[in-house]
Amino acid sequence: MRILVVGAGIIGAALADRLTRPAPGSRSPDEVTVVEADEPGAGTSGTSYAWFNANDPADPAYHRLRTAAMSTWRDLAAGFGDPDWYRPSGNTTWEADDDAKSDLADRVARLTDLGYAAELVDLDRLRHLEPRVHAPKDALIAHYRDEGYVHGGPAARALAGRAREAGASIVTGHRAVALTTDGDRVTGVRLDDGRNLHADLTICAAGRHSPALLATAGVPLRLVDPSAPGSAAPCLVAFTSAAEGVVNGLVHAPGLSVRSAEHGGLNLEAVDLDAGVDESASPALLRTVGAELLARARTVIPGLTADVVEVRRCVRPLPVDGYPLIGLQRPGLYTAVTHSGITLGPQLAVLIDQEIHGDASPALAPYRPDREPLHRA
Repeated sequence: MRILVVGAGIIGAALADRLTRPAPGSRSPDEVTVVEADEPGAGTSGTSYAWFNANDPADPAYHRLRTAAMSTWRDLAAGFGDPDWYRPSGNTTWEADDDAKSDLADRVARLTDLGYAAELVDLDRLRHLEPRVHAPKDALIAHYRDEGYVHGGPAARALAGRAREAGASIVTGHRAVALTTDGDRVTGVRLDDGRNLHADLTICAAGRHSPALLATAGVPLRLVDPSAPGSAAPCLVAFTSAAEGVVNGLVHAPGLSVRSAEHGGLNLEAVDLDAGVDESASPALLRTVGAELLARARTVIPGLTADVVEVRRCVRPLPVDGYPLIGLQRPGLYTAVTHSGITLGPQLAVLIDQEIHGDASPALAPYRPDREPLHRA
């Protein structure tokens, strides 16, 4: 089958890798082409906090999908020889407010009931896990040992590179500007240089850019509009100068998320500081947010001497109900877009590979793109 994958973020790159490397004896490799406007992992996958987890117990089916995805990541990384871009480092979090502490205790209890590795720990254990990190004496602290993060850019490049070695064609530096059609069937894409690429199946894995591409064939996709005032899709991520060994894993403190970044600094983010970060966010706002993130980091990590060297705007592909959008939308057109691309990417690649070769996945059935929005428990 000729398969065209639009987008080489973590989902598109994982798909290309999977489609060109079928299980021995299962089928012949597909003829795969990937189109990426920049380079693999250069967009949201390479900028985001990139935390893989199944930390929400509210929806057991979705929790199972995410725990399966964490296992798939372990297997995938083992196939690359446990690369530096895969960091199963554990996640430590705490709360100090009474209501937030109650919610955290409930979350840990519910996750434990689901068989997930979640535990409450004391300050002595925190000092062992994260010696440089400070939490209040009255904090309620939790640790999730199986969680971690991925350096999304290197991961996507590794997956796309292995797909290329297995025969995939990786077209970079050109954007897919329209779907091409023959009646109701999607037949491929037109590139920004006027070329048409033809395929038996086109998979839209273009993240935040998916609605615009799909709209060229009259296909809707329910993503949060990143340009709308107050949109939850954009966020800001700050990167610091070198801070080797400052944190061992993921740390989630009230008002700050922090982990090690790809080039030896820290990756800093805070949900409450993302308000107003739309497409018109000014350089002054970016500097202000960066300074506040650094101030919070120096409170959580006493003695931190690193400085913010860059603040990036990251636009997340955010479905309106928060759940993945996965499945056929037209003959010849399959869509694969989700907010949790880092967690789900390799597992979605496995399930999508099965589906497009005739084995519908019950695990994906709730997440079809044309569904009515789902409601969380």
